[in-house]
Amino acid sequence: MASVLLAHSADGPFIRVTVGSRTGYIVPGDYALENKADFIASIPGPVKITGFWTPSEEDAAVADRAFRDLIHSAAKDPTLLFPELAPSSDPDAPPDPGKAEQLEQQRNELALVSENYARYLREYVGIIIDGQKLVFCNYSDGAKVDPAVDYIFIQKVFDSGGTVHFLQCRFDPEAKTCSYVSMIGPWQR
Repeated sequence: MASVLLAHSADGPFIRVTVGSRTGYIVPGDYALENKADFIASIPGPVKITGFWTPSEEDAAVADRAFRDLIHSAAKDPTLLFPELAPSSDPDAPPDPGKAEQLEQQRNELALVSENYARYLREYVGIIIDGQKLVFCNYSDGAKVDPAVDYIFIQKVFDSGGTVHFLQCRFDPEAKTCSYVSMIGPWQR
C-alpha cells in the first residue's frame, strides 16, 4: 500500500502507470467516488454505477492492450464495432447503399483513430456495474488538461469544432473484452 501512496502523491491525485510505450493514469476509487457525478455523466451507454475501485497497473496495461487491438482490428473490419452496418447475410436481400456508405465512413474514421492511437492521453477508472468490476478507459487527444491531476471530463473539455477527440470503452478484466466503445470528435474533416 505504501508504494501506491508514494506513486499517488508523486503525480498528484492519480497514479502514473506505463501502458505499452505510453504513460497512463489510474484514477483512485476514492477520487472517483468524490467526483461521481462527473464520471457517471461522461460514461457512454446506459450506466448505473454502484461503486468504484482502484485498478492495478496490470489491469490498466491489459485494458489498454485489448482496447488497442480492438481498434486496430475494427479499422480493418468496422462491423466488429458496428454490427448493424454489416451486409445482410440473406443472399436475396437487396444491398443497402446507405449502410455501405456508413460502413465505409466508419472504416475511414477507425483507420484514423488507429493511426493516432498513440496520441491519446489515457485514464483508467475502476467502476462497478451490477456487481461487476470494470475498467473505464477514458482517452483524449487535444484536451488542454493534465491527465495526472484532472479527470478528462468530456462535458468540460469537448470542442465541437473537432479539435478534441475522445475514445472510451468499458473493459471487463475477467473476460478480457471491451464494450460500449465510443469515439467522439471525428478525425475526418
